[in-house]
Amino acid sequence: MSHRAEDTDAPEERLVALAPRVYGFLVRLVGNRDTAEELAQETLVRALRGLATYQPEGKFRAWVFRIATNVARDWLRRRPREPALGLVVDPETPMPATVGREPAPDARLGRSETAAKVEAALVRLSEPDREVLLMRYYGELEFKEIARVTGEPLGTVLARAHRALKKLADLVPEEQG
Repeated sequence: MSHRAEDTDAPEERLVALAPRVYGFLVRLVGNRDTAEELAQETLVRALRGLATYQPEGKFRAWVFRIATNVARDWLRRRPREPALGLVVDPETPMPATVGREPAPDARLGRSETAAKVEAALVRLSEPDREVLLMRYYGELEFKEIARVTGEPLGTVLARAHRALKKLADLVPEEQG
């Protein structure tokens, strides 16, 4: 059985390196910086404790995001339903560029406004749909990895992503300029 180098080299250091992405994922999932910080810490503690028994089945990053997803789901189940007031996103955790090229310098000005619209629209997605998008575009996981993390069939994950992207497109129409 061959293991990828990324799964065996200095896992503690890799956890530290993943911490900002885990925090960014969680803040967008739960909508609160303080809660996301607590959940990120819990995620990292659980991952550190699990290193001794960790058996690489895929990417290390997917394993960490599975832990983060489970921690967030547990927290969300324990919380009473509260009306969504919108995400409060830390400016230190910007949404990563995912598709296409870096915008031209004159296009960067409107970028933060568009990002804010996308962040606000994310809140309007169902939790499972938002989870899939955040794992794909923020966690940079492949759809097969997301299926493993969520325990859902690949087709379901792909359908969620498609539905969520369509809804985001409806909620955040492209600027005509």
